[in-house]
Order: sequence, then C-alpha cells, then structure tokens
Amino acid sequence: MLDLVRRGDISRSELIQAHLDRIDEHNGAINAIVEHRAQQALEEAQAADRDADNRKDLPLDGIPVSIKDHFDVGGMKHTEGVRSMAEQTSPVDEIAVARLREAGAIIIGKCNQPDFQIRWNTISDLYGTTRNPRNPELTAGGSSGGDAAAVAAGLAAIGLGADYGGSIRVPASFCGIYGLRPSAGRIPAVGTVPPFDGPPTMDFMASIGPFARSVEDLWTSYGVLCGPHPRDPSSINMGLGERNPTARPRIACIRRQTGAVITPEIEANLDATADILASAGYDIVDAAFPGAKRAPEIWGELVGTELLHSAMPIWRDMLGESGKQHIEELFGLYDLGNDVSRYIESFIERRQIAGETAVWMEDHPLVLAPVAGMPAPRLDFDHFLEREQLIDLFDHMRNVVWVNLLGLPGIALPNGIQIVARRFYESQAFDAAAVVAKELSPVAIASPSAATK
Repeated sequence: MLDLVRRGDISRSELIQAHLDRIDEHNGAINAIVEHRAQQALEEAQAADRDADNRKDLPLDGIPVSIKDHFDVGGMKHTEGVRSMAEQTSPVDEIAVARLREAGAIIIGKCNQPDFQIRWNTISDLYGTTRNPRNPELTAGGSSGGDAAAVAAGLAAIGLGADYGGSIRVPASFCGIYGLRPSAGRIPAVGTVPPFDGPPTMDFMASIGPFARSVEDLWTSYGVLCGPHPRDPSSINMGLGERNPTARPRIACIRRQTGAVITPEIEANLDATADILASAGYDIVDAAFPGAKRAPEIWGELVGTELLHSAMPIWRDMLGESGKQHIEELFGLYDLGNDVSRYIESFIERRQIAGETAVWMEDHPLVLAPVAGMPAPRLDFDHFLEREQLIDLFDHMRNVVWVNLLGLPGIALPNGIQIVARRFYESQAFDAAAVVAKELSPVAIASPSAATK
C-alpha cells in the first residue's frame, strides 16, 4: 500500500475509501469495528494528499489502522466495553496512538474488546461478540480480538492491541495473522482518561503492540511505536536492536513442560515450524526454562489477586454477567486471599524464576512454543464454565501467560505458534519469524460475509 501511494498509483483518499467500503461490506458479519470515523478519516486522507510532498519519509503514510477500544483517540469513545462508560470520550490521543498518526497512519475506527480487557474471548457487554473472520462460528480470541479480526478481514492494515495475558498473541493466532507483544517497557502506556494507572503487575507484564498481515509490516509498526515517555516511568530508553538475518541462535522448543494441554493440530504446527527453522540452520533443542510448570500459576496468583481484591470491588457492578463470572471463577482458582504475605511470596518466587530464566536464555536465546493449546474454538468456549472446565481452559493457555510473567517479547505466527526472545531482543525473534514466514503461505485476507452465506 505504501509503495502504491508513493508511486502515485493510488491516492491516500482512494486507499481509505477502499477500506471503508470493505468495512461496510464485512464488518456486520464479525462486529470488529465498533466506532467508525469514516468522514474524519477521509478528510485526513484528502489533506494528506494535498500535502504529499512533505510526507515522503513517513513510514505509515496513508495506511489505515484500527485502535482497540481501550486506547484513547481524541474525540472518540473510550468505553472499556461496559455500558456504564458508553458515553465516555477521550480528550486527546494517548502516546501510542499519537505516534501512529505522526508516522502518517490514518485511524479508521475503534475495535471491540471484552469488558475491561480481561478475557481470551472478545465479548463486550456493551457491543456484543466479535466473530472470527475466517469462520464466524469461531471466536476471534481476546482481549484484542476486534483489532485482530479487523486486520484479518482487510478492514485495516495495522491494528493496535495490548497483551497482559496473551491479548495480542491469542487473537493473532486464532485469526491467522501476525501479532507482536514487545518487551514490557518498550512502548509507553499513557492514558488520557482515568484510571491512569494499574496494579503493580502492569509495569512488567503488560505490553502494547501491533497486528499485521506480514512480519515486515509488524516490524515497521513496532519501530514507530517504540520509545520512552516521561509519563510512563516504566518505559525504556533503548534502541530497537539490529536485525541480523544470518544469525542462527539456539532455539528451545517447549511443548508440555509448562503443564500445557496441546491438541494434535497445534503440536503438528509446532513440529512443522521447528523443521523450517532447523532447515534454515537454527539449533533446535527440547528444553524448558527454570520453573516452567510453576510460572503460569504465579501469573494467575499475582494477576488474579490484584483483580479480585483491587479491581473487582470497583468493576463488579459495571461488568456484564458473563464477564463477571469469568473473572471471579477463573481467577478465583488462584486467589491468594487477603494475607499480603502470600502475595509478596509470589512476587519473590516470580523474581527468582525471572533471574534463572534470564541466565538460561543466554544459552537458549529464543523459545518456540504454542500460543494457545488449541486452534480457534467456538464462540462460547469460555461461557459460564464450571471449575474443571476453567482448569482445562487455563491449562490450554499455560504457554501464553509465562511470557507475560517474565516480561518477555513474543511474536505470534498465523499458525498458532509463537517465537519468544530475551527481554529487549525483539530483533532476534523478528529474524526467526521472517525465516518461518518465507515458508508459510502469505496471510490471506478473509471475507467473512461470504463465509456466512
């Protein structure tokens, strides 16, 4: 798209109009975009066309992007997916959104998310359910499922999501596109409407990142978004790192060492991905980081205890019944209670595993693992589950949440597999992902309206 614009083969206005037409045709079948800005986007594209001579170096010049409801876009709603916030609007863009605009991107709309982003499915009490554009009977994943679905369906070229427990990687893998969870601290989180700050785990577990239909589009978006900001004291001032396509660091292949449940289809995709990388010269070994079985449970203990004892007293009456039951029952499995010493002990255990894993990753710089332990499931896969069903769901997600616990970067591939790197070594994950991408089929744009006929 950028090449077409730069050559003058298509105007920015025509590019945006083409995406708006596609939204009109397909969004009704999947409910990905929940707030449009068609007129504003067209006006911005027309202004960009008039200013073309001054935009030649912009890396996202005229590119249509979607934004998760959670992020502030000036003048647009910020609802967190709940009815009581349905009319709340953002006064200005937050930093990540502003950086996309400064790079030349044009925002075409905001996308659906579950209530307060806490779910591996995208079901909003305010906006309803987002469907998978490749099969509308299946989930798009969550919590950034609206943006993943929009990118997969060609409603946007780039989407902006957030990953606190797999919320980028899970929907990317379910929708068959690429998604990046950068190292915690790479991209500043600076909101413009309250609440401005989250609990302690947000600083080292949460990460903002892009969706795209190719590895290189993901890299371009990542470069635009990165960099510190004084309003986010956890953001890091350091370069992106050099890409080195000829380097072949050792890769540890993780399957069930975390206690994960993996379906045969996902394990076959893992084997095929490992074979691609081995054929390219990577040294693939079966190995697990220290504390692999315990790490997902510590994530559940820390996040769950914070949610149930800090957030839920505020959220309980704002959540839809499905979202409330999901949070209370799933995280109730790992709630440490009111004894603060147990919460502190989990933090200490987390730090020990993080330190030992950092040493281990000096010898295993990359990790290959499934994202979710299954392909995209049905729309109601997480609805009102009982205890044993919740345990089974969490077990399918064990290879997701340890990455968050340790603040590591991970790239989700369209085949349900992820490549995880050391902190701040995203470039090595990108190099490996590019090798795999050459052997996978290019990401096809889904046509959900046709799939429902």
